Amino acid sequence: MSEAEILALLQSYADAQAALIGQVVSLHFALVVAAFYFLHRSGLWMKLAVFVLYTLGNLLFLGLIYNITVKVVAARAELEAMREAGAHLSRIGLSVLSSSGAPFVNVASIAANIAFVALWIGAVYFLFFWKPHPAAVSTPH
Repeated sequence: MSEAEILALLQSYADAQAALIGQVVSLHFALVVAAFYFLHRSGLWMKLAVFVLYTLGNLLFLGLIYNITVKVVAARAELEAMREAGAHLSRIGLSVLSSSGAPFVNVASIAANIAFVALWIGAVYFLFFWKPHPAAVSTPH
């Protein structure tokens, strides 16, 4: 593969990650809205069913992100192999290599993982423990 093809793959992987993150945020927002409007009045079995489906969706997301991550690591390793073989890499290619393992990139990855777990814990709280304030619940007059 050429450097341009590898860089194009890396860009497509970044686009896929961004799309998946957008879907996860939408999923969490939908769960919070559902809990606020009707799931807090549901029985335990309905809450459990929603939680199981929600958790399966999260596991699917993790699997997709893992697959993308493996491909990103392999693409970066291919760029590194090209550089070690004496190929002239563009500034963009060198920039991609220099960002691999950079402290900021590692901190961002850790923060993303913590945020994902925090969203899951928040969903558990909203489904099973949260009760709306009586003033927030509208009653027909």
